[in-house]
Amino acid sequence: MGIRWARLSTGLKMLLILSVGLLPLGIIAVIASVDNARANRAKAEVEARAQLAVHAQRLSIALTRNSFTIRAARDAIIEAPDPAGICKRTLDRLGRFPNTSGRFALYGEQPTPRCVTAGFIPPPVPRPPAGEIGVPVIRPDGNLFQIFMFDPNGAIEGIAEYRRETLASIVDTPHVVGNFSLELVQDGHVMPLRAGDPGGTLSREIVTDYPFGYNRFVMRLRTHIPPLTLTEAVVILMPVLMWLWASLVGWIIVQRLLLQPLRRIQQGISAYKPGDRGLDLPTVRTPAHEIGALGEAFNKVTHTVARHEAELEEAVVRQTRLVREVHHRVKNNLQVVASLLNLHSRGSPNEQVAAAYASIQRRVDALAVVHRNHYAELEENRGVALKPLVSELAANLRATAPASAAGMQIRLDIGAFYATQDAAVSVAFLVTEIVEFGMLCGADLVSVVLEGEDAGHARLSIEAAALAAPVDCDAALADRFDRIVTGLARQLRSTLERDLERGRYSVLVGVVGGDE
Repeated sequence: MGIRWARLSTGLKMLLILSVGLLPLGIIAVIASVDNARANRAKAEVEARAQLAVHAQRLSIALTRNSFTIRAARDAIIEAPDPAGICKRTLDRLGRFPNTSGRFALYGEQPTPRCVTAGFIPPPVPRPPAGEIGVPVIRPDGNLFQIFMFDPNGAIEGIAEYRRETLASIVDTPHVVGNFSLELVQDGHVMPLRAGDPGGTLSREIVTDYPFGYNRFVMRLRTHIPPLTLTEAVVILMPVLMWLWASLVGWIIVQRLLLQPLRRIQQGISAYKPGDRGLDLPTVRTPAHEIGALGEAFNKVTHTVARHEAELEEAVVRQTRLVREVHHRVKNNLQVVASLLNLHSRGSPNEQVAAAYASIQRRVDALAVVHRNHYAELEENRGVALKPLVSELAANLRATAPASAAGMQIRLDIGAFYATQDAAVSVAFLVTEIVEFGMLCGADLVSVVLEGEDAGHARLSIEAAALAAPVDCDAALADRFDRIVTGLARQLRSTLERDLERGRYSVLVGVVGGDE
């Protein structure tokens, strides 16, 4: 048995122990709660119906007694030659015990009242529903209750009006002890007759209705089951006891089978440092063989991670060398192309062809400069440094300037900014195009400035007096120059700004660093 138990998984062991430990408490809690709910609900409903029947009977007797008196007096009024005495005696009788005091109006054969309580103005008489001889009405404010009495032919016999306080006294006399409320309800109009204390948060409300007057209004009783009875207290405390018992059993199981072994494994893992050859785990003795398997898995993982880290380091070194070699070869190839273009330019007898070779050479030099500077910043991966890029580019441009521009100067004011390779290529070509255009148009001085504009941007400005309008240069060359620099500005995702009075071109460049 012990061997079979040891082979079970930890989760199954916890499930079996908790199920056996909590089964008796669970059965007791279910039986107690079901029995308590049924008994309390049934008892409360029976008591509520009995109380409602008693109070409804009181109201019914009081109203019926007055109705009989009014109907009998109406017949006497019709037959008497002088009904004044009958009216006085009837109204006096309606105001004496056991009758219910109120205000009344008695009618004869005519639709006008013959007897009226002093100060009482009869309300308009509604049309009775077919076959009904009484129409009860609760006024919207809930303070008056009126009964319109009709004969079988639909003629009005009398009107009785009672105040809320009068009906409340009738219903609750003699007083019945209990926490319940009574009210008359008709079409959303409510007349409170007795107020009960609101139940607590744990109480349950029971609502019972008793219909009156051909179901035209009801007497409603509201009561609450006490929030705490002995059975309910047991039901409330039972889940707490179950929780405490489950917590104790669960804590013992988890502490013995999981936490202590895992804590020892955690100490061994915390002592492990990257670069160690293996994971030195302590010997763990626990019925949960999964914990031991977890320790072995960690040991295997550390060996695997160490091996993969070594492989990744070697791969990174190889990749770095490969990228450096690629940039180096691209730079060398561009320099070879630039040298070949230079040889062709010098050996060409045609000045226009030589100028074309020189123009192409300057653009190839611009690309070579970008690759050389990108190669230099490859280790730190900050991007291409624009200051050495533009400086080297300006030196190449002065070296390849035609004889007519041999005396042209290039003044630089470049901040320490870095840009991506794509942005650096566009900047190199833009500087090359504008400076070359200044060479061909007779510029004596070209000023190149790169200064910070805002976070993430710097402004590149190139200015030459010879570029101011009107430009004394070939129209076709000027048109081609304008299209090229506009396209390069678009590659920088910016707009080329031209100040033709000063001969100044400027554009925003996205940068990843600035002056320190």
